[in-house]
Amino acid sequence: MVLKPALRLLFCIGGLAGPASAQSTDPHQPTVLGVGVNRANITNDISGHYYSFMAGPGHVDVELAFKEMGVAGRPLPQHLNFDFWNADGVRLSHIEVLSQGGIARRHTDADLPARQRINLAVSTQWGAIKVGGYYEIELKGDVEAAAPPVGADVKPAESELLVRP
Repeated sequence: MVLKPALRLLFCIGGLAGPASAQSTDPHQPTVLGVGVNRANITNDISGHYYSFMAGPGHVDVELAFKEMGVAGRPLPQHLNFDFWNADGVRLSHIEVLSQGGIARRHTDADLPARQRINLAVSTQWGAIKVGGYYEIELKGDVEAAAPPVGADVKPAESELLVRP
């Protein structure tokens, strides 16, 4: 079979590319978080982003950050929800991070008696207007390094102005 040069290039590029690290919008197939800073942008036009990681036994630190993207180019107080669950579906923690114009940070930690899978759901507040923003999840401590951090090149999203200059 003879392939045109453009198709041959497309197949070569596709064959060399590894699986991309990105956030999952399917709670049944969460993205594995890496040790270090994981980054993403989220808006309220989806139900949320879903992640998992293996942690323990021992001390685990999680640093959370959120920068709201504003509305019509202006800051608007917004919150982002971080819900931690164990593999049995039991909610371990709910943390809300409130931002208005700048990056807001929260910290949580735990001493885990055994190795376990932790699931994390990240969701925005709901409303009639598009809200959301940029967030970071940094895992430290006794956490398995099963994947590189997600979204290493992600930059904070900004809302668009209603009136163009």
